[in-house]
Amino acid sequence: MRDARAIAIGLAILLSSQYCVLLIDSDGEALKEDEDPYFTSKNTGIVDLPTWRINDRWTYNGELDVRDFIATSGVSTTVDFLEGSLVRNIDDIYVMTVDNRSTLVYEARSEGTYEAEDIDLDGNNGDLVVEIDTMEITRASDLATISQEATIDIDFQYQILWWTINIDVADLVISQTFSPPTEGYDFPLNVGDEWHTDYYQETDYSGQSDYVDIPADESSHESSSWEVVSRGAPGVSYASCQQSYNITNYDANGDPVGYRWFCPSVRGDVYSSFTQSVGFLANHELVMYQAAPRAKQVSVELEFALSPLDMEQSVFANVTQNNQDVSGQSVEFRYGIEEDVRAFTTGSDGSAEIVFNSGSESDDSIGGPDTGSHGVIVWIPNQKIVGASTITIDPNTYPVDLIARSEGVTVERVRDNQTTTLDSVVGFNAIPGDMLTFSIPVQNRGIVSSPATTLSVYAPDGTSEDAPVPSLSSLGQSRVEVDWIVPQSQAIGDVSLSFTVDPNEEVSNDGNRSNNQGSFSLFIGRAPIAGLSMLSESLTLDQVSFNGLSSYDPDGGDLSCEFIVQTLEGAFVSVTEDDCIHEHTWDDDGVFIVRLVITDDESDQSSDESVVTILNRDPYVTVKSEYEWTPVLSPIEFNVEDVGDMDTQNPSAPVDILWKQPCEEGQVGFYCTVTPTSEGEYTAEVEVMDDDGAIVSETKTIEVRNIAPSNPRSEIWLGDNRMIPDSRGVFIVNEGDSLRFEGWADDSENDMDTLVHIWSPDAENNPDIVMETTGRKSTMEYTYHTSGMHLATLQVVDDDGESTEALIVPIEVMNIEPYISPISPPLPAAEDSLVDILIQVTDTSGDMLTLTRCFDLDPLSNSDGEGTSTDDCDIETDHLSRSWPDATTAPGMIIFHVTDDDGATASVEIPLDIRNVKPVPKADSSAFLDVQEGDVLFFTANGTTDSEHDMANMLYNWDMDTTVDSDGDGDPENDIDIQGQWIEWTFNGYGSRTVKMTALDEGEGASVTLTVVILEAPFSLGEFVSDYGIILAFVLIVVIGAAVVLQKRGGSGRRVGPDSALGRKRISMDDAFDNPQYDPFSKEEEGFDSTSQEDDDMSEGVDESIESEVDRFSGEGVAEAFEELTGEVVEEEVDEAIPDDVAVSVEEALDDEDIEALFED
Repeated sequence: MRDARAIAIGLAILLSSQYCVLLIDSDGEALKEDEDPYFTSKNTGIVDLPTWRINDRWTYNGELDVRDFIATSGVSTTVDFLEGSLVRNIDDIYVMTVDNRSTLVYEARSEGTYEAEDIDLDGNNGDLVVEIDTMEITRASDLATISQEATIDIDFQYQILWWTINIDVADLVISQTFSPPTEGYDFPLNVGDEWHTDYYQETDYSGQSDYVDIPADESSHESSSWEVVSRGAPGVSYASCQQSYNITNYDANGDPVGYRWFCPSVRGDVYSSFTQSVGFLANHELVMYQAAPRAKQVSVELEFALSPLDMEQSVFANVTQNNQDVSGQSVEFRYGIEEDVRAFTTGSDGSAEIVFNSGSESDDSIGGPDTGSHGVIVWIPNQKIVGASTITIDPNTYPVDLIARSEGVTVERVRDNQTTTLDSVVGFNAIPGDMLTFSIPVQNRGIVSSPATTLSVYAPDGTSEDAPVPSLSSLGQSRVEVDWIVPQSQAIGDVSLSFTVDPNEEVSNDGNRSNNQGSFSLFIGRAPIAGLSMLSESLTLDQVSFNGLSSYDPDGGDLSCEFIVQTLEGAFVSVTEDDCIHEHTWDDDGVFIVRLVITDDESDQSSDESVVTILNRDPYVTVKSEYEWTPVLSPIEFNVEDVGDMDTQNPSAPVDILWKQPCEEGQVGFYCTVTPTSEGEYTAEVEVMDDDGAIVSETKTIEVRNIAPSNPRSEIWLGDNRMIPDSRGVFIVNEGDSLRFEGWADDSENDMDTLVHIWSPDAENNPDIVMETTGRKSTMEYTYHTSGMHLATLQVVDDDGESTEALIVPIEVMNIEPYISPISPPLPAAEDSLVDILIQVTDTSGDMLTLTRCFDLDPLSNSDGEGTSTDDCDIETDHLSRSWPDATTAPGMIIFHVTDDDGATASVEIPLDIRNVKPVPKADSSAFLDVQEGDVLFFTANGTTDSEHDMANMLYNWDMDTTVDSDGDGDPENDIDIQGQWIEWTFNGYGSRTVKMTALDEGEGASVTLTVVILEAPFSLGEFVSDYGIILAFVLIVVIGAAVVLQKRGGSGRRVGPDSALGRKRISMDDAFDNPQYDPFSKEEEGFDSTSQEDDDMSEGVDESIESEVDRFSGEGVAEAFEELTGEVVEEEVDEAIPDDVAVSVEEALDDEDIEALFED
C-alpha cells in the first residue's frame, strides 16, 4: 500500500537560479541595460511541527523592561531595565487530561535571573534582583500553551560598610490556565498566515510584599490573534536562524502585544518580546541551543499532509537507532481530535503503517481557508521519544492547486546599512537609495505533488521575466526572490509587482486556477525633512519651548512630530505633538539632548537633534540671633530663619546647611549654638549648598563681653601617672613623693595666655610658700616631708584683675616606714676581736635626717626600763664596731632598730658568734743560773696570752714534776702542785725535773712544760761548823722554823713579793757557815768565773719543752717578771764584775719579817 501511494508523495527538489534586480519606474520606463533583473528560486519546504526531547535546553540573554510595571506599582525607583539570562529546559513528557481529552504534553521549566545595579529604590541605593521561575505545560500536537505558573522573587540588595542588606521586595506566584489552550503557532507555518483564538483564562495571584500590591485573582474571556508577518533575519547573531519566521501576537483590539521569531533549526524561538501578565516587557535572545541526544528517533510520514474531511489515510511510523531500522518497537499512535489512541509494533523494516480517519473537526484556532490543522503523534511512552507531523483538513481540496500567495510576499529593505523586514505594521514603503529584496511565495495546496513550472514576474512597464518553480509536495512552498535598488530618480508614487504561477497552464491537474495570479505594491516616496528650533540655554524651572514647524514632507501628506527629550535620570521620554510644538521644564541643571523625529504617512523618518544647557538656580538663606551681645564663654544660639532651593530634587531636604564654626548641635542643621572664647565681635557664618553644588553664605555678628576666669581645675602627677582622689576627694601621697601640680581655669581665649596662677602648696602649714606662673597652664613641683593632711590652693587672676575662687586641693601625706636593707650575719669572731656591722637604712629624704638609729646590745634585758627588752638604745649609731672579751657572756644576737619622726620603726636581729680563744701558755724559771739542790727557784707564767677578760681571770696550775702522781689520781701530769702566775719552788735532790704549767680560762686551757736540772750541792761539815757553828745553829733554827711555816701553809704557792731578793746572787749556806767573811753577794773574780762556767755547763743540760705550740722558755721571762715586780733589772751578763756596793749581808738577805716568821714557826 505504501508503494501504491508513492505517486502522491513527492520529493522536495531544491533548484537554484540566478539573482535579478527589478527596477520599476512609475513612468513606465524600460529597465536600463545595466539594471537587468535577477531572480532566485528557493524551495523552502514545509515548516512543520517540531518535537522535543527531555533535556532539550535553550539559553537566552534576557532584558526586562519594568518601566510601566514600576509606574503602576507605587514604588519610587530609578530602574528601567533589568538584564540577565533565562534557561528553558524540557523536564518531562507525559499524558494528561486537557478539556476532557487525553493529551500528550511537554513540561518545560524556565529559570531566569535579572539584575539592575546601582539603582535607587525608595531613597536607597543598591541592586535590584528579579528571579523568575516558570513551569509551562505545552500540548505536543501543536505547541499550544495549556497552563503556566511563574514564581517571581524580587529582592533589593544594598551595602552598609562590609555588610550586604537584602530587602525582599516581593514574592509572587502567578498561575494561569487557558481553555482552550492558546496556539502561539499554527503549523505548518507560512508567511501571511493568520489565526485567532477565543479562550477562557484564569489567573491566580499569591505571595507577599511590603512594596507591591498583590493583584486579586481574576478570570476572563479573551481573544488573541497571530500572524506570520515575515520571514528572514531576526536581527540576532545566531547563525543557523537567519531564515526565521516573525509571528506577531495581537490583542482583542488588534494592537500588537508581542512577537517571536521562530527558528526551525533550533525547534523554538530565537528571539521573543512579550509583555508578561504582571506588566514586565520581557525580551529574550537565544545564545545557545543544546539538543538532547537523538540517536533513536521516531519519524511520522503522512500519506496526505492535506486531506479532505473524513478521509481514511495511512501514516507511517518509522523508528531508527543511529539511522538503523528498529523492529519490534512498541509505539503509541495518538490523533487527539478523534481521541484515537492505539498501540502498534514496528515491523522488520522498523515501520508501522497506521490507518486513521482525518475527521472533520476544526482546531482551536480560526484562520485561513482550511478547517483545521492537527498534529499526528507516534511516540514510545516508556522512553518518551516523540514523532509528529501535521495534517491539514480542508473541504475544498484538489489534486494540485498552485497558488501565487500575494499575502506571503516579504520585503527586506536595506537603508543606511540597516536591514528592515517590511510588514503590514511597518508599512511597505521605500525611498530612493533603498535596496529591496522581494520574496514571492508559490504554494501547492493540492493533495499530490505538483510538477515543475514557472513564475512570471511583471514589471510596471509591462515587461516580464520568468523564474523557475520546482515541483512542490502537498502544502509545499517555493520562493522567488527579486532584488531591486530604488533609483534616485524614481518618481514619487506607487509601484507594483504582479506575478503568475504556471502562466502557460502547463500543469493540467491544477484544479483551481483562480489563485494563480498575485500582485504586490509599495509606495516610493521621499524621506521627510526635520527641522528643530529651540533655545540653547535656560534656567531650571523655566519652560523651554522647541518646535518642528519648519519640518516638511517632500512627497506630501501629514507629518507626525515625536519629541524625544532626555530626562534628569539620563533616560529619554517620547512625546508626540500634533502641532509639532513641545514645552519641557527641567527641575535640575545639566546638559540635555532633544531630538525631533519626523514620520510621514509612509513611515519614513528623519530626525534633528540639539542640546540645551539648563542652568542651576542658587539657593537662599538668612541668619538671625535673639541677642545682640553675650558674655564670653556663654552660649548663644544662631538660627537659619529662611532657606530654600527652588529647583531642588529633594523637597524634604532642599539644601545642605553647613555652619562654618563648630556648633553644639553639630555643624549641619537649622540651629547653631556656639560659645565665643574671645572678647570682641563674633561673626557666625552659615553656608547652604543645593543638590547641584551651588553654595551661598550668610553671616551674623554680635558683641562678646569680658568675664572673670572660672572653674579652676588641677591635676596631681606622680611621675607619668595622674593621681585620682579617693571618695572623699582627697589625694593620697607618700612622704617624699615628688609631686607635679598642674592647674588651669576657663576664660576667654584672649585672656588665656595672660592668666596668673598663684599656688600655695602647703597653705595651712607653710602659708609663706607661694609660687606664681603666667600662661594657660601652670606647673609646680613640690614634695611633702611630713605626714598628715595638707592643703594646696590655686587662684587664677586675669589681666583685668578678675579672679577665680581659691581652689583647695586636700592632700593626705602617708608616712613611709624606714627600711633596713638585708644584711648578712657577721662571721664568727674571737674574744676581743673587732666585730664591724654597718646597717643601710632608707627612708624618705625628709625622714633620713631625723631617724634614730640604735643597737640594743642586750636584747634579753630592758636596760632603759621602758618598752620592751628589745627596744633599748644602747648605742645610737648605724655603724657598730665592737668586741666582746668573754665568749660566755657575749650575746647570741643583737638588735638594730630605727625610728622615724612618726614613730614608725623597723628592726633586724643580728646573730653573733663570739668564740673562746685558747690561752697561749708561756712559762719560765730562774733556772738560767746554776741551781743546786736546795736552792729556791722562781717560776713565772708571764708571757701567757689570752683575751683581756680571760687574762684577768686566768688560773695557772703547776705540776712541779710530771713523773710524780702527787694527787694519786693515776695521771702524774695533771697534778696541781701549786697555782699562781709567780711561784717559788725548791726541789729536793738533784737531777732533771719536768715542770708543766697549765693556763686555764673558761675553756679547756693550754699547757706548756719546761725541764729544770738540779745540781748536787757540795758539802763540808767540819769546816762549816768550826767557822760558823753559832751561825749555823742559828740558820738551822731559822730553816727549821721556815720549814715548819711552809709546811703549815701547805704549799700555797704564794708569789714572791716584789721586796724579795730577786735578781740578786744566790746565798750558799755552806759558804756562810764555813767562811765568816763570806759575803754571799760578793764573789771574787776567779771563783765567779769558775762557778759561771759550771753554771754554763749546767744550763746546757737544761731542756725545755712547751706544749700547745709554745716556744721554748728562757730566763728572759723570769728577768722580766722580776723587773715587773721589783722594778729592778736582772743583769744577764754574769761575766762582768759585780761591784762591791751591790753585795748584801745576811741581814739584808733575810729581812726582819722572814726572820720573825722563822722564829714564829
